[in-house]
Amino acid sequence: MTTATPLPAFPFQTTATGGSATVVVLALGALLLATVLSLVVALRLYRGYRAGGNRDMLVLLIGLVMLTTAPILLRLVLTNVTETATITREIVASASQLLGLLVILEVIYVRR
Repeated sequence: MTTATPLPAFPFQTTATGGSATVVVLALGALLLATVLSLVVALRLYRGYRAGGNRDMLVLLIGLVMLTTAPILLRLVLTNVTETATITREIVASASQLLGLLVILEVIYVRR
């Protein structure tokens, strides 16, 4: 005789690996919020570039996106879409952050 598995209490009830589902949902929500906020700042920089035409503002925008938005999206995509090793994901995301910092420092210290 086989037993039927019970239906979940909530329609979107899931299981999480490495912690409770609440912690996973909160972490993903924080990542989403960080991505949205970084895009809002990038949009403000783009509007400043369009209003003033200063190329430094555009380069700063590129550096900021490489520093904040790109690593978050790279980690999410490489984790969920491809079967990339953890070390590869971290190297790619860290390389994006490093390039973003270098671009920002170039705008601050070299372009005067």
